[in-house]
Amino acid sequence: MFAARRSATSTRQLLRTQRRWGSHAAHEPVNEGVGRSFYITVGSLASAYLLYRVSQSNQDSGAPSWISGLISKWTPSQETFEQRNAIHTAIMEKAAEDRHLLQSQGPREAYELKQPDMMNTGSPYNLAAGSRVDLSHVVAHYERKNQEIDEARAVRMKDGKSLYD
Repeated sequence: MFAARRSATSTRQLLRTQRRWGSHAAHEPVNEGVGRSFYITVGSLASAYLLYRVSQSNQDSGAPSWISGLISKWTPSQETFEQRNAIHTAIMEKAAEDRHLLQSQGPREAYELKQPDMMNTGSPYNLAAGSRVDLSHVVAHYERKNQEIDEARAVRMKDGKSLYD
């Protein structure tokens, strides 16, 4: 008995349909307008027709139309274009000349050494006799150069200027 009652309740639940809330009977039909796109289309067609009529109005008399006169009024003259082209050509020729000048130079053949010890970067051991050059004149050159820089810096300090100007 209990099994029959349980199966009857589950069968009843299966036979129930869900309630649907969608219905067309809730309101009266709404009067829909033509919309914004209709007015935009009609306005663009009317303005295109008016623009065509204005542009063709003086063609019969042989005079240029109002729009052609407006375009020719705001278009720069040929002399303006010639001046712009001459200036542009001069600038480009100068840039090409500078580029050829800079690219035709090869790499520097001598590198400025910041300190004389850079000449002795190799190992001091296992050197063949006569393979080393006397670098005392190079050391003297750089010591003299550094001394001149220090003297110039001291003069600038006495004048009250910056050390690194």
